[in-house]
Amino acid sequence: MLARHADKGRWVIDEEELRGKLPVEKANLVITTLEENFPDWKETPLKLDGIARSIELGDTVFEMLPNRSVLVVCDSGKDRAKLTSALTENEIGRCETKHNSEHPDDKKRIDMVHLDGVEINKLLQDSDDSTWLPYAEMIEKENISESEAIFRWLNDMNKPDNGVDPKIAPAESARRYRQLVHLVHANNKGIESGVPVVLLGVGHSGSLGQVKYEEG
Repeated sequence: MLARHADKGRWVIDEEELRGKLPVEKANLVITTLEENFPDWKETPLKLDGIARSIELGDTVFEMLPNRSVLVVCDSGKDRAKLTSALTENEIGRCETKHNSEHPDDKKRIDMVHLDGVEINKLLQDSDDSTWLPYAEMIEKENISESEAIFRWLNDMNKPDNGVDPKIAPAESARRYRQLVHLVHANNKGIESGVPVVLLGVGHSGSLGQVKYEEG
């Protein structure tokens, strides 16, 4: 599973506002995640809606996972991707604990592995920002959505005569995403036979869009 980081933006950390947005147990999880993983932050690189969306992603992934699995989590290394990843991963853990407490006869066992390091982060990073900047400017100048800007970008990047160096096109980072998937497959030796290994990678929209574009 490949996911884009949640809503880019800024939110000045305000516990009262957070508790007005999320249920108690989820607000507590956000506070704990920020304190343990990002203790120096006064504001987050995600909007509050993005934080809530990261928690929702954790809920969704937990429901999708079978009763026995290994979940490999990684991110592109940018602050907003790291926060999305941390919140999602911690919410999956919270859901597992809650589920097993409420359903002792139908427990889930999710062994989580977090891949980190410069080389891993690079595999999930976006293409060169220079190809995207003109389209980012369209969002404000033409009052279009980010999704529309990404759609235009990907279509233009995939024209044979676009004049863009292949090394910095979205297709290049899409190939790196595939390398990451192969890397996880190649390094899952020693895992109990028959246990599914699930990759949850938090990256950037251009590369994700390119993967979808090519699959389409």
